[in-house]
Amino acid sequence: MSKRGGRFGGKFQGKKRKFHGNQGKFPHKAEGFVREMINVQEVDVGITEFVGDSLGFSGIIKCKFSDFQVNEIDLDGNVVKLTDTSVPECQVDKLPDNGESLLSAEDLTSLRGLLENSDKEFLEIDVTEMSKEQRTQIHAGIREEFGQKIIANTISKEERKFIKCFKPKKNGRDQERTRWLWPHQYIYFVLHKMNIDTMKAASALASSMRIKPSLLTYAGTKDKRALTSQLFCVKRREPAMIMAAAKRTNNIEVGNFTSRPEVLKLGQLRGNRFRIALKEITADPQVIGDSLLSFREKGFINYYGLQRFGNSAVVPTFTIGRALLKGQWLEACELILKPRPGDLPDMQRVRECWWESRDAKKALALVDGHQKCIEIDLLRGMSQHGANDLVGALEKVPRNTRLLYIHSYQSLIWNRIASKRFKLGLKPLPGDLVYREEASEVAEKDLEDTIDEEESDEEEDCGQEESKFKNMVKRLTEEEAKSGNYSIFDVVLPLPGHDITYPNNQCGEWYQELLATDDLSSEKLKQKVKTYSLGGTYRKFMAKPENLTWSLMKYNSTNDLLLASDVDEMRNKVIPEDPNGTKTALLLDFCLPSSTYATMALREVLKTDTSTAAQIKLNPKENSPDAEAVKKAKV
Repeated sequence: MSKRGGRFGGKFQGKKRKFHGNQGKFPHKAEGFVREMINVQEVDVGITEFVGDSLGFSGIIKCKFSDFQVNEIDLDGNVVKLTDTSVPECQVDKLPDNGESLLSAEDLTSLRGLLENSDKEFLEIDVTEMSKEQRTQIHAGIREEFGQKIIANTISKEERKFIKCFKPKKNGRDQERTRWLWPHQYIYFVLHKMNIDTMKAASALASSMRIKPSLLTYAGTKDKRALTSQLFCVKRREPAMIMAAAKRTNNIEVGNFTSRPEVLKLGQLRGNRFRIALKEITADPQVIGDSLLSFREKGFINYYGLQRFGNSAVVPTFTIGRALLKGQWLEACELILKPRPGDLPDMQRVRECWWESRDAKKALALVDGHQKCIEIDLLRGMSQHGANDLVGALEKVPRNTRLLYIHSYQSLIWNRIASKRFKLGLKPLPGDLVYREEASEVAEKDLEDTIDEEESDEEEDCGQEESKFKNMVKRLTEEEAKSGNYSIFDVVLPLPGHDITYPNNQCGEWYQELLATDDLSSEKLKQKVKTYSLGGTYRKFMAKPENLTWSLMKYNSTNDLLLASDVDEMRNKVIPEDPNGTKTALLLDFCLPSSTYATMALREVLKTDTSTAAQIKLNPKENSPDAEAVKKAKV
């Protein structure tokens, strides 16, 4: 790879956008400043092939946030929608219809004594021999008789079960913690957001609720520049509290509250439903129809989309990931802090100060002491740990971010292998990998859905000679490949790691060759610093849309609203078509499984580059963020 733009540059074919300023220097004043964007292009990250041979056509993706709408599909196949923003009444356990309580007369006497006796702290009722339904009736009987004067929780002790009853402490912290009347511990709700990514929405809502962001869980991340609806979950927080916090948080709505017994975990979704308006369509309807029919039948290569690789072609995220995987801590830090066009002026000053002085404290003096971002976190770490402990300095950067860097490198290798595998044909080949029938569905999770504390757990078993993870797939024999029992949609390609099975055909050789060009190997991906050790995983080579429908719609202005959101539908807002409109939009409605990128699906339909630079060329004046929508406090 040739060098460009200094020591840590790379060869890219990114397109530049206009930039005013001194050459070699970044302007320090925001006034009159025009940001230069050197965007990552598809070819830079291995996205080169199309499946269908239809002509394709041009169309603008995401003119407005409302042009790209996503609804999660839960594990039961239900489309998650925001349909009810009321705060529900507590669904407390009820006594049976016959009104009988399982509380004995002795229990009732003891409980009354607990209330009257100020010295007695608690009472335990042995319910070891009772079923869950019977224990529920005990709880209901206590609530029926004593209301909130007595708190009751089921506990386990020495292999027995008890209902522990006690009086709530006045002004005590555990009063709110234990006064829980809902039938289940976890409150689920639908979160509908606009122009904010899932992690930031969770962080903002958690801040308003005054809880840690980690206490809010969700099944998967959703697009930022879009309107999206997905399930969220939190333990023992009243819906009224969640609703009040959401009203204080910009660009989100919540509703459809329920209580459930189990926590919502990453990866617990079947897929997503997409409703997309592609604007500025000029192609003949026959061309559009041919492309969509091909898309429905042949699917698309399941590439990782450009958002996986960051916004800057000068320092794409995979270059940082590669340095981390090689244990080149100084180079990784320098890449993160390297000046680049496109930054806001404040960050440019910080980067340039550190780049020229290599003094973290001096660079930090240029910003507010409470400011948080990746670069500032790293500088604080470097200031604290010094040049001799860059691993410790990097730990100041959120773990999820550091994992995104190394996963970006994995994704680059995967994309390049996928393009090479495509050229071998769209039939299973001997040596290709497919999931075993008994394999856990966890193998199909995308890396974006496994960036949490559980991810490090898979490395606990890496010392086994043949790990369970390796056995999730099998290599097709020549007979199996020709049997017709498998299609190209069953084939999976590994993301490189030290604990996976590789194809035993030409594909397997390509992995080792590509890693070797970066002085890496599968073995070297197991690092002493565990955070940067890659076990590897698998990803479907091809994907296909489900329930695909489409229609053409006339409109007049780029700012016209063409798709009704969940909130619009709740308010019975109808989006009328203007039959005399001068422009044409293509409205798409389809579902994709998890671990796929809708932008890569659209790329196959349009047969065009989906990068920012390519989209700007189609409509340079109008393809900008929806300024009015950004200003709104609520969607």
